[in-house]
Amino acid sequence: ALLGRIRPGDTVWLLDEKGREFSSREFSEQLQKTMNAGPKRLVLIIGGAYGHGDELLARANAKVSLSRMTFNHQVVRLLALEQLYRAFSILKGDPYHND
Repeated sequence: ALLGRIRPGDTVWLLDEKGREFSSREFSEQLQKTMNAGPKRLVLIIGGAYGHGDELLARANAKVSLSRMTFNHQVVRLLALEQLYRAFSILKGDPYHND
């Protein structure tokens, strides 16, 4: 069902505990690189209890880990939203407490 909602020009990041881990600054840099590449949409997909299916893994542009720990979908949504907010704040040049 998810594959049917992904458009050809989309960049797809799978949120997966086995994905690449970033610091907040590294995440903002990766987000900037992705936006500079010009995708129409960045699609973040949260993995299920058993991860992502093979077809979705094949379609994905990246696998990103918000943590190696396991969280329910509601918590992952909150973590992803907070990291996107933080990334855009960093890119905007707002003061970042870890600098």
